[in-house]
Amino acid sequence: MTNCKVAGVLCLLVFLAIYSCSRNAQAIHGVHHCTIDKNNVIQDCSGFIEKNLGNQVPQPWTLCCVTMRGVTDIHCVCDRFTAHELTRISLPKFARMTHVCGKGLHPHTHCAGYLVPVIKLRPPPLAST
Repeated sequence: MTNCKVAGVLCLLVFLAIYSCSRNAQAIHGVHHCTIDKNNVIQDCSGFIEKNLGNQVPQPWTLCCVTMRGVTDIHCVCDRFTAHELTRISLPKFARMTHVCGKGLHPHTHCAGYLVPVIKLRPPPLAST
């Protein structure tokens, strides 16, 4: 009888160990995915978000916007910006770009310490006939 109880407890412990390892691996994978997304956005959108490069806005069909739309969690990307990256990146430009590309940051949330305002985009110009 005691052998059955011991075996049951051991099975339970093994199950809990396997379950917690898989949950930890999922969490680590999620963090890794955010860093990959952040690096891709910086690489493909640097011309639109760097502080000293004017106020260009990407068109929805550009590589920058395609990359942005592929981001799994845009707020997670904000959490991954390093201090060095923040010296080069304009967070207001980044926030606007997320909206232009269709992956907008939620208003009144924080992105790397920047309070995201309500961003209203102008409608596209009418096609001339």
